[in-house]
Amino acid sequence: MRWLLVTGDLAPAFTGGVASWVEDLARALVEAGHSVTVLGRGPGDRAWDAAQPFAVRRIPARSWQRWQAFWVEAWGRGLLGRADALVFSTWELATRLAPLALPRIPVGIAFHGSDLTRLSAAPPGFQRAVQGATLLPVSAFLSRELVRLGAAPGRVLPMPLRVPDLPAQPRQGLLCVARLTPLKGVDRAIRLAQALGEPLTVIGEGPELPALQALAGPETRFLGRQRREQTLEWMSRSAATLLLSRADADGSGAEGLGLTLIEASSLGCRAIASPTGGLPEAVGPGLVLEDPDRPDLAAVRAFLADPDAPSRARAWARTRHGPEACLAVLLEAIDSRS
Repeated sequence: MRWLLVTGDLAPAFTGGVASWVEDLARALVEAGHSVTVLGRGPGDRAWDAAQPFAVRRIPARSWQRWQAFWVEAWGRGLLGRADALVFSTWELATRLAPLALPRIPVGIAFHGSDLTRLSAAPPGFQRAVQGATLLPVSAFLSRELVRLGAAPGRVLPMPLRVPDLPAQPRQGLLCVARLTPLKGVDRAIRLAQALGEPLTVIGEGPELPALQALAGPETRFLGRQRREQTLEWMSRSAATLLLSRADADGSGAEGLGLTLIEASSLGCRAIASPTGGLPEAVGPGLVLEDPDRPDLAAVRAFLADPDAPSRARAWARTRHGPEACLAVLLEAIDSRS
C-alpha cells in the first residue's frame, strides 16, 4: 500500500511531538511492508532526507502559518496519483488537499493538542477538513474535544514509537523536556526539584528561558534544544521525567497527550505529570500530581524510591503503544472508510 503523510513539522529542524510522531509512523509503515512518502515543510537536510527508509519531499514555503493549506495543495496535488492512503498530521494542513483526495483516496487526520484545544468552536476550515475523513486523535481527551467541536470522536491512535534498548546505567536526577512557554509548566518542575533537593535537567528552548533561569538555582541545567537521540539518552539516565503543564485560565490550550512521558516510560524512566488534558493518559503507571503547585512531596519521594516503578513503566509503554499497536488501529480505521 502506498501512503502519503503530510506534516508541517518534520525532523531534523523540528524536534517536537508531531515531528517525532510522523517519523515513527513512516518507519512503522515501511517496516510493515508499505511504501511511504512524507511531504513536509522545508528546507530540511539533504543528508537526513536521503538516509530515511521513506521518501521525503520538502515544501520550500514561506508564511507557513497563514498559507500552509495552499502550499500543501500545490505540492501535494501531484502526489495523489501515487497514493493509496493519505494522512495529515494536523487538520489545518488538510483543508484544501483532503477534499481533492476524497472519496477516491481514504484520508486520515491526526489530532495532537492545540490544533483542537485552542478552538472555542469549529471554524469552516475544520469542518471542510474532517468531512469524510478518518479522525485519529492521539488521546481520549482529544477524542472528547472532537465531540465538543461537533465532530465524530474518531479512533484513538496509539503512539507508533519504537525506542531502542539502551544499556542499563545508574539513574539520577530529574528531567523536563518541553518548549519553554508558560503553559508547559517548567517553572513547576524547577520548584518541585528544588523542594525535593534533586538536580534537574531541562531540554528545550522558548521565550521563557530568561525567567526560568532566574527562578532556577545551580542544581538546574538548561541544555537548549537537543536531537531526539540525545533526549532519549538523557531519559535513560534520569530517575524521572516531569511534564507539569497547565491550561490557560479559560481552559484552552491543554496538553493533548505528552509523548515525552511515553518515551520516558518505554526506557524505564518514571513519568510524573499534572492532571491537565491528556497527560494522565500518557503517564500510565506513573504519578499524577493533583496539585502541581502544592505537590505531595512524600508521595513523590515514595514514587522515586519504588524499585519496581521503572519496570512497570516500560511494560506499560511497550504494551499500550508501539508500531504494531498503532498500525492495528490505523489500518482498521482507514480500511473502514475505503
